[in-house]
Order: sequence, then C-alpha cells, then structure tokens
Amino acid sequence: QKGARKATMEPHPTMQRDASRALDGVSVEPLSDATLEGARAVWNDFVRRSNKRFLFGCCPACDESARQFARPFEADPSRLRTAAVAVRRADGKVIGAVVCTTHGQMRTEEERSVAPDPKPGASHVEWIAVLPEARGGGIGAALLTHAFSAVKQDPWNARSIDLAVMGGNRAKRLYERLGFERVGPNDPIEKCIAGCVICFFMGCPNRDPCAGFTYSDMVKAL
Repeated sequence: QKGARKATMEPHPTMQRDASRALDGVSVEPLSDATLEGARAVWNDFVRRSNKRFLFGCCPACDESARQFARPFEADPSRLRTAAVAVRRADGKVIGAVVCTTHGQMRTEEERSVAPDPKPGASHVEWIAVLPEARGGGIGAALLTHAFSAVKQDPWNARSIDLAVMGGNRAKRLYERLGFERVGPNDPIEKCIAGCVICFFMGCPNRDPCAGFTYSDMVKAL
C-alpha cells in the first residue's frame, strides 16, 4: 500500500536551492477561495496537455467546472490547507498548484479510484501541475516543499508522502531529487492490472501508450 513504506533517500542538496529560486517573483501560498479559479485553470490545462482520456482513450476528458473543482474543498475545508498555489507577483496569475490529502480528509470517488485513502501518518499528492510558461524555474520543487510542511502540521502529523507518476512524465527526476523513492509496483500481475485500469480511466497519459504499464508508486519520508 502506498504510504505504508518510508523512503530512506535523503533530499538532494539542490532541493533548497530549487525551492528558493522559485520564490523569485513568485509567492507560494495555501490554496484559498480567492485562488481556486486560478488552480482550476492550471488543472484543466494539465489535463488537456497530458492527453487524459476515458474508456481506453475513446472519450476526451472535459474541463472541470468551477463548481465541480470546488466541491472537495467545500466538503472538507481543511483540504485548502494541504493544497498550495504558486502566484506570480507581477500580475497575480496562478501558474502552478499542488493538491495533497492526508489520513482522515475527505476524498472524491475519482481520487479513490486512482489511489487508496492515506493510512494514519501518511499523505498523498493527488496532483501537481505547473503551466508551460513557468516550467523550469523551480516552481514544482517549491510547491512540493510547501506541501511537505503542510501535511506535517497538526492535526495530521504525516510522516510520509506518496505519489504516482506515469511513464513518460519527466517530472519523475524532480521527485527523485526531492527524496522520493520508487516502491512499486513490482509484481507483473499487479503491473498489468494497474496498467489496464489506468488505460481505462486515462487513455494514453503523456501520449505514451505504455504510460499506464510503466507507472511508479513513489514515497518520501518526512
């Protein structure tokens, strides 16, 4: 189970440098009612660019409406505290976002179909995305660093955080640099089943037909 095992890899020395560089002209802050719409725009852009499709690629995913996107945060306002946005100070535009959940927080059925609920002491990265115009400047590292601190706070006190990364996703190198370690899947049957499920729900992520069969569960100790 994701979150049940802790990574032993220490954070890469460049972690702090990447996070601080991202703060040059950018504010990383908890998600709020004021930035929900900006986070939704980042999410919809990510879905379109990652080629997310349902029913084995037959049905393209539609943009989430404002009401649909806000629903999890209205049902459980504590989720705003374990999510964060990167806001460009020059124009106030949200250019990146991360959404995490911890044990005890409410999750949607779609989130549960992708990953099980975090166990006590564990947390999960539901998604993280940065607009193409802002990539390469350390925004992703800054968002994750903020998330690490958020899930460790009371009342969650998470001791680990995990995520799933699809094949073809170049962000995997960032996760490894920040201390995430691959923990599975390793069993061939489990990998096959997971690949089929991912293909059904996501089609061909990152336009890689093998993405679902080469995905990795990764975990980091906090």
